[in-house]
This record gives sequence, C-alpha cells and structure tokens, in this order.
Amino acid sequence: MVKRVSRSRWGRICLLAPALCLVLAGLGAGVDQAKAQSPQITISGTAGQGPLSKALFNHDKHQNAVSDCGVCHHAPKDDPQPCTQCHTSAGDPKGNNLQLSDVMHNPTSERSCVGCHQAQTKKPDCAGCHHNIAPGPRKTNCVVCHTDAAAQTCQIAVPAAPKSVTMGELSKFYEPSTVFDHAAHLGYLKDRIAGAKGTTDLTKAFHLNDAALCAGCHHHTPVGQVPPKCGACHGKTEQDGRPGLKAAYHNLCNQCHKAMNAGAPAATDCTACHAPKK
Repeated sequence: MVKRVSRSRWGRICLLAPALCLVLAGLGAGVDQAKAQSPQITISGTAGQGPLSKALFNHDKHQNAVSDCGVCHHAPKDDPQPCTQCHTSAGDPKGNNLQLSDVMHNPTSERSCVGCHQAQTKKPDCAGCHHNIAPGPRKTNCVVCHTDAAAQTCQIAVPAAPKSVTMGELSKFYEPSTVFDHAAHLGYLKDRIAGAKGTTDLTKAFHLNDAALCAGCHHHTPVGQVPPKCGACHGKTEQDGRPGLKAAYHNLCNQCHKAMNAGAPAATDCTACHAPKK
C-alpha cells in the first residue's frame, strides 16, 4: 500500500528542493574554485614598473599555514578578493588610499607579508637575534619574493669573522669575561637555520647568506660591513640614551640566552662568565 503525501507536505518539499540544489551547487562551485586557484600568484600593482614591481606568492603553501582565508583577505571575508582590488600602486579610496607596496611591507600589520613574517621571529629559535633588530624589510631579502632576474643584484660579501673575542675593557673586580667563542656562537645559529636543530622553509628563505646573522648582535652595522668594537658606541656610562658598555654587554648576552631558552646565568652569578681576580 502506497502512503499518500498531503498537499501541504508536497508544497514544503517542492520549496525545499530548489534551495537544496542551490546549496549543493554552491558547494560544488566553491570546491571547483578552490581547485582552480593557482598555487603560484603574481602580485603587482596597477602601475608597477621595474624589476621589483612584481612578487611571486605561493598561495598553496601560505594557505596551509593559516586558519582561514580571512587572515589575509580581511574584507570581505565571505568573498575573498585579490589585494589589488582595493590596494593599488597609486592608492584607492576602497582601500583607505593605502598603496599596495605599503600594505605588503608593513612590519606591524598581521595581514601584511612582512608583518606576518615578523611575528614568526618571536619564536625562541629566532628571538635571540631578532629581539635586537628593528622590524622591517631588508634590501638583501627583496629577491626572496621579487624573483625577477633584473632584481638579483643584492650580493652581500660576508666579512671575515674572528674565532674568539676577549671583552676586558671593564675588568676591575673580575678578570675579563671568559673568552667569547665567536665561532661556536655563529655555528650554533647556522645550525638552527640549516635544520640541524629545527628550522622552517621561512627561515631558510630569508637567511640567504651568513651576513644576515651579524645584525643580531651588531645591530647598527650595515649588512656586509665589518662591525666596530662595542665600545665605539657604548661608553663606560650611559650617554644619549645608549646604555653603558657593561649594561650593553649584559643585556645583549643575557637577553639572547633567555629569548632562545639557552640558559642565561643568574644576575648574581658573575663567575659563570668572569673568573674572580686573584
């Protein structure tokens, strides 16, 4: 016996069926659109010119690193649009007149390329050096994203590094600090970048050569130049906002060790680095 369906129920079914079809069609279109998304996108302004006017962006790799599309495509979240839709080379009212180059290189924005990468430097593996480096893009790193052959011009020479350094300018109650093994510290950082102690593709991409490592300690020396002694800028006492030499040494060494969970000595444990005078 076939069960009859009331007219009112048939009416509800007829109304729901087209809606269900639209939902399924929309989901299918979304999947097709996601599959059709090119993994490698060229980002350029509407009036960009020159070798650095375009940047290659691996959409697939970045998409896997965030929770949802709204992390980058902030408006509208339900219908992501290309960045250049609102942010042009000249600036557009739709994007609050913020130019494309500015929003992509803003070191404090969680949505910009530079800002997002900057946030990663707060991790222990990176913070030892980066806590002492001003945020922002470096000219030596342009070619990581801007891969135009004409832009491959930032070849930085790496100055010869000493094997060890003795810091004894302030020895009064203690012997000069235990000879600082410069080579070992540099090697330790290289290992972290190369992957011996854990690293990421991001780390490898933005540390194109060893010269980038120098800025972690020699924070005011242009990349590729031989740094002066710390005492060239830091006197025995604080001057013009610059800490005195003793404070500069202790801040740099201790903060780096703390940031990288490398075991900073206690403030009262002077003999950990300095042998008592006889």
